[in-house]
Amino acid sequence: MRPLRIRAEGFSAYRMPVEVDLEGVDFFSLSGPTGSGKSSLVDAMIFALYGRVPRLGGSTVAPAISAGTDRARVAFDFEADGAHYTAVRLVERTKSGGASVKEARLQEGENVVADGADDVTAAVEGLLKLRFEDFTRTVVLPQGDFAQFLTATKGERQSLLRSLLGLDMYTTVRGLAKTRAAVAGDRRATAQASLESLEIPEDEQVTLASQRLTDIEALSAEIVEREKTLSALDEKVVEAQTEVDRLSAATVRLASITPPDQLETLENLANDARDGVASAEKSLENAQSEVSSLETRFRSLITPDQIAVHRKSHATRSELVERISAHHLDLIEAEVEASSKGFDEAEMRLQETRESLTRVRVSHAAHSLASSLIIGEPCPVCHHEVLEIPSHDTPAELERLEADTVQQLNVRKEARLQLEDVRGRLSSAHATVSEQTEQLGRLRESMTDTPNMEELAESERQYDEILVTLEDRRAVLVVCDGELRVARRKLDGLADAVRRVGKQLTAAQLGVADLNPPVSEADDVVVRWKDLLQWRDEACVAIDAEVLLAAESVASVTDVAAQARDYLTSTLRDIGVTAIEPYSAQVAGELERARQSVVDHKKTLSTAGKLQLEIEDSSSKAAVAEALAGHLRANGFEQWLMAGALGDLVGGANGLLGELSSGGYSLHSDDAGSFSIVDHHNADEMRSVSTLSGGETFLVSLALALSLAETLAAAGGARLDTIILDEGFGTLDGESLDIVASVLEELAGEGLMVGVITHVKELASRAPTRFEVTREPTGSVVEKAS
Repeated sequence: MRPLRIRAEGFSAYRMPVEVDLEGVDFFSLSGPTGSGKSSLVDAMIFALYGRVPRLGGSTVAPAISAGTDRARVAFDFEADGAHYTAVRLVERTKSGGASVKEARLQEGENVVADGADDVTAAVEGLLKLRFEDFTRTVVLPQGDFAQFLTATKGERQSLLRSLLGLDMYTTVRGLAKTRAAVAGDRRATAQASLESLEIPEDEQVTLASQRLTDIEALSAEIVEREKTLSALDEKVVEAQTEVDRLSAATVRLASITPPDQLETLENLANDARDGVASAEKSLENAQSEVSSLETRFRSLITPDQIAVHRKSHATRSELVERISAHHLDLIEAEVEASSKGFDEAEMRLQETRESLTRVRVSHAAHSLASSLIIGEPCPVCHHEVLEIPSHDTPAELERLEADTVQQLNVRKEARLQLEDVRGRLSSAHATVSEQTEQLGRLRESMTDTPNMEELAESERQYDEILVTLEDRRAVLVVCDGELRVARRKLDGLADAVRRVGKQLTAAQLGVADLNPPVSEADDVVVRWKDLLQWRDEACVAIDAEVLLAAESVASVTDVAAQARDYLTSTLRDIGVTAIEPYSAQVAGELERARQSVVDHKKTLSTAGKLQLEIEDSSSKAAVAEALAGHLRANGFEQWLMAGALGDLVGGANGLLGELSSGGYSLHSDDAGSFSIVDHHNADEMRSVSTLSGGETFLVSLALALSLAETLAAAGGARLDTIILDEGFGTLDGESLDIVASVLEELAGEGLMVGVITHVKELASRAPTRFEVTREPTGSVVEKAS
């Protein structure tokens, strides 16, 4: 995996958006003051990949959200197996003070490879072949831990090695083994106690129970069929006895049917009364028919009120015709024409007088002008001031014409008033005539089907004639109705006696309804009574014969049922079953108890076998778990495993240390796990690691860290393409810094991408690509140094 680009916003020290472009870079440095946010960029890269922040313990990310912001977003572009990927994660604060993931995805180019926090983490682990813990020990090298590892005590070294190699799992396994041993022991004790509490049957008990079950099963099928047969026989006995009882009761009921007294006399009287009612009903029906016919004709005639309305319509029509003729429109129109002619003549005479007056006034203009002058005002002719008004006599002709003009004006006024009056009367007359004509039209339209006066007189005559006839026939109808009521009262006098006889007949028929008495078609109750009595006598003879046959059947079936019952009771007593009906239920209960006894024996034996197996299995598991816990003691398997891992680690580190130190040093570990340095430049002198300078210590710890990274990466199938160093440079002197820088340059030249995070400017300046981190009021910023 090679980083290409890191982008963050709202993450740790980076409140504002920040971007670090690493594409095409082999060796870079992140420098800046302590606390400026250099390591936070590496945290952002790891968080984008795994959703965890190493320095926060990996369990929460809320503290990584910048103060004063509600969300943090990181995006990391990287290359793996020749393809470009982008991992993006967005988290937001929650009301409870924690944080929740709102967005998480892994893209290859534009294609989304995984979506969701857990899916993205799983996809990254599969792609890089590194878990979170492995990534933080291979890509972000813990060489500071190895610097401490070199000079630690044996216990401290074992604890550090367990953490660096991820061997804590064996301690966990040992604890689990102890727990499993205890659980298996408890299960064994519980199973042993349960086994001891069981009452295990003897073989003879099991055999006897099985034999009894076989015997009862064989009897069960037979007893059901025999009990069905017995039940059928009992039902036949009951049915036969029921038939005897039914027939006997029927005989008693038939004997109770007796006719009422005076049946013949009642029949004759009823017939005479019914004939009288029928005759009266016929007469009434004829009278009603005649009245109905007359009423139908009467309703079709015009009523006196309608005749009066029609006559009034004729009178109104005649009156409107007379009123329209009385207006004399032709006379008023002639009067209008004469008044119009008089007005025209007065207008012409006035016009002639005015023309004469105008001619006279022109000839006497000086008189008119003098009358308009005002002393002191300019003259309208000469424009000089008028000093005095000249005196002129009024011409006599002018006065006469003026007087004539006034007279003609009055004449024309009177002629106009007369003309307007005549025209108004003509307009009013026209309006009245128009309205009356419209009324006359409507009236004539409504009278389209109105009879004429002669037809109205004939209708009035017919109405009076039919009314008299109808009143006469209605009187006849009243007489017929009275005769019918008398006849019915006579019949009703006998009806009570007939009804009593009818009720007695009905009661007798209902008493033997189940014997299907005949249904007579006669209307006469006496005839129906005679039919019933004849049927009674015939039915009694037939039923007596049936009673004898039914009694013989009862005796025969009862004997057969008793024999069947005796056989069942003796059979049940032979096998020890109580002989109580229903017999099949007793057998079924005994069969169920026999089966349950066999099942209980089998269940007890099965439970005992399972408990014995569980005791043996629990004993075996407890022994294995106790043995495993003993092997995994710290002074046992773990110590042996760490010794082997330490040998492999030192072997890998010496290969790298030889390259880093040009063959000058190698690392040696004795049986106790203590470290020494072999100085090949000084006759392979063996000396303590405490004599190493700062630069030498860095080289040795870097070699150990690289050895661990390659071992872990190889174990998971990953390839180590990038290392990032984030500690251990502050204590180096100038010469050591130069050694460290040279070693890192050599690693970068061998195809590794190398990054250093340091506040030491001398080391940072040796990197070809440098990024400087500074802290500002709005948050940290990153700038690429030129």
